[in-house]
Amino acid sequence: MQRVENQAAEGGDGKDAVEEKSEKGKAINVNQDVRLDNRIIDLRVPANQAIMRIQSGVCQLYREFMYSKDFVEIHSPKLLGGSSEGGANVFKLKYFGKDACLAQSPQLYKQMALCGDLQRVFEIGPVFRAENSFTNRHLCEFTGLDMEMEFKNHYFEVLDLIGELMPYIFNGLKTRFARELSIVDAQYPFEEFVCNTPCLKLHFKEGIALLNEAGYVDSKDGTP
Repeated sequence: MQRVENQAAEGGDGKDAVEEKSEKGKAINVNQDVRLDNRIIDLRVPANQAIMRIQSGVCQLYREFMYSKDFVEIHSPKLLGGSSEGGANVFKLKYFGKDACLAQSPQLYKQMALCGDLQRVFEIGPVFRAENSFTNRHLCEFTGLDMEMEFKNHYFEVLDLIGELMPYIFNGLKTRFARELSIVDAQYPFEEFVCNTPCLKLHFKEGIALLNEAGYVDSKDGTP
């Protein structure tokens, strides 16, 4: 939900218009620059209020589930002396005369916590990635729901937990935030999201067999 809100409120060139509904049901086009210049008023729009409450609900449900599975919430640093993981650029800055950057992930600190015998940890916090994306669904700043856990025998232990987590959040939103979802749907129509319970889990060999059956061709050598 964080990314959806960013896209609606912060993306674009200021010329994009959002269609609002007046009391008489007549459509009103409000340009994005007007919305940003009057953000406090914009937040009073029922759909925007609902989006904020749903976003809060996602965090609430995520925390509930994590606590029920014996996870410990941690709060990792967001100003670092260097990048914490590869594959993503960082925002660099000066920190009391020294080079620093904004955290692109809490990964290092989650792993340190596990090495410190906390066994299961999670965090809800900001993530910063200096990615010059080609779409307005950018990843420069978003709120991440991170978790790290030990597994005893097989990594399916992690997959099984995530398979429980997703339906818990979606079903919780559906039951606890039905009013907010209906308000958003009235302005931004959407199809109801359906999550299988239990979630589908495929072994690697099964996935390969499905790809071959569908006629997938490996681009390297041209063979299925």
